[in-house]
Amino acid sequence: MLKNDNLSDEEVIAFLRAGGHERYFEIITRRYETYIIKKCRSYVKNEDVSEDLCQEILIKVFMQLKNFRSDAKFKTWLYSIIHHTCIDYLRKEKKKTHTVISEKLMDEMIDLVEEDVLDKDAMETALFKLLEDITPEEKLILLLKYKEKHSIKEIEQTMGISESAVKMRLSRAKEKINKLYSKYSNHD
Repeated sequence: MLKNDNLSDEEVIAFLRAGGHERYFEIITRRYETYIIKKCRSYVKNEDVSEDLCQEILIKVFMQLKNFRSDAKFKTWLYSIIHHTCIDYLRKEKKKTHTVISEKLMDEMIDLVEEDVLDKDAMETALFKLLEDITPEEKLILLLKYKEKHSIKEIEQTMGISESAVKMRLSRAKEKINKLYSKYSNHD
C-alpha cells in the first residue's frame, strides 16, 4: 500500500495519467470509497447495491481518467460519474426516478416553493408528484445546486454547458417547480 496520502488529488491523477504505477489509484479509492457509497445510497437506498455501484464507479473512474479535464475539480467530475451510474442503474431497475430525491433535497425544494399554505407532508406529496413531471436534467441541476451545494462554475463543468446555460436552466427548473407546485396544491 502506498503511503503518499499527502499528495493532492491532482498530483495523484497526474501520476496516473502519465502512466504512473496503478497502485496510485489505491489512494483515490481510499479517499473516495466512503463518499461514493454514501452518494450511491442516497440514490438507491440499499447498502449492498451501493457497494456494487461503488466498485463500478471506481472502475469507470480508472478507465475514464484520461478524459478528466484538469481544469475541473476531481470531486465534481467524480460526482457526475456517480450520478450517471446511479441513474442508469435506476433506469435498468425500472424504479421511479423520484427515489433519487433524498430528504435533504426535499427540504431544499420545499424552500424553493413560494406558497406556504400546506403542511410539510402535503408539500412532500405534491413535490413527489411534480418530480415525476420534470426532466432528469432538471433533477440533476437541482441536485447539484441545492443538495450538493455546487457553484455555478462546478455545475457548468459537470454538465458541460456554459455558465449562462446553467443559470437559465436553473431558473427555468425553479420556475417549473413553482408552477407545478401551484398546480398540485390547488388541485389536491
